[in-house]
Amino acid sequence: MEAARTGARVLSLPSSTEDPVGTPLLRSFPGLRYSPDVAGPLWRLLAPPHTELDKARRAAFLASSPYVVTHLERPEYSVGPGDPDVVRWLDAGVLVQDPASLYVLRQHVAGRARHYLLGALDVSPGDTRVRPHEGVFDQAVTARLERLERTGVDSEPVLVVDSTPWPLPWTRPEGLGELVTRALDEQGAPLVEVWRLRDPEVVRTLVLASASHRFLIADGHHRYAAVHRAAVERGRPAELLVAVVDETVEPVDLSALHRVLPVPAAAAVLDQAERRRSVPSERAAVEEVLRGLGAEQALVLLPDRAAVVEGPEPSGPTVGSGAWVDALLRSGGVAAEAVKYQADTARVWDALSDRAAILLPRPTLGRLQTIVQSGRMLGRKTTSFRPKPLAGAVLRLR
Repeated sequence: MEAARTGARVLSLPSSTEDPVGTPLLRSFPGLRYSPDVAGPLWRLLAPPHTELDKARRAAFLASSPYVVTHLERPEYSVGPGDPDVVRWLDAGVLVQDPASLYVLRQHVAGRARHYLLGALDVSPGDTRVRPHEGVFDQAVTARLERLERTGVDSEPVLVVDSTPWPLPWTRPEGLGELVTRALDEQGAPLVEVWRLRDPEVVRTLVLASASHRFLIADGHHRYAAVHRAAVERGRPAELLVAVVDETVEPVDLSALHRVLPVPAAAAVLDQAERRRSVPSERAAVEEVLRGLGAEQALVLLPDRAAVVEGPEPSGPTVGSGAWVDALLRSGGVAAEAVKYQADTARVWDALSDRAAILLPRPTLGRLQTIVQSGRMLGRKTTSFRPKPLAGAVLRLR
């Protein structure tokens, strides 16, 4: 976890019952795309979302090419003085800018194809059609807004989940747009394709339809909160690059983010929990217990024992066991960098040779939607939506 994200105050966005229902949520935008003839093969330029990269992988990406998209994530990653990298890359032909369009990104992951509708999200104060499901930290929002303003680009999209059918089948883009980007990975297997939706009637139909949709933020809460803050401070709507997943066609993969941490820290959570119940510590038994965890429960795994723990009944806008577990860790002085987040339980078990773990209950999309519709949210870093869109397939100039 980055230093800018270690504060303790959970924020919620302003709410209103007066949604601008007639205003489209999604708009076309003049997207930026790499020119492989100048920048090199696309598989060397695209990257996972910035928060998915640890320090070693981030350094490797930055060193791999002067044009890898990771350079655009922070001003300190710039490869030279003067204008932001995105401006110099446009001037040098590394990036080209399209006329205003919507885009469909097809991304291949583990033999599956996932589709995302890319557009500019309308971010308006008081519009509750876009809902976060996790809390944010004030100083992280401030840092993110400063980075967005200094880099001048949305280098990766905020991921949002949509549960309302669309009037056009954009997850089958071959009949709706023009294939403008195709990238293979290093082994020659399909990586991404990008379709540009430029037909005015197609764009108009999707843009107008978006006015009646509701989006759940899956990833990118601090970026959304930063742009929302800017809209509030300036008194006018702002825009942000988003990738929409239509879960009515392609259901999302959703899992809990478990905590891997020092043994003393996990033992302290066990000792301070409101209620605790010992359970067998064998792997098969633990995984069976995990499947039955309640929303406010967690499962503490120590080298010599395991226990189900419960925290206090939620009394504020933040619910779920991740929130009270993290509150206990903060109050105990556990450093943010001492806690690692892992969605894959197999990797959690691999880490238990010298560490402990706190496992959280698996969330469901239906429960998340119920929570946000009631004006509440989960604690930070409690869910993992997969797969996330790669950064760099299409960018947006700010």
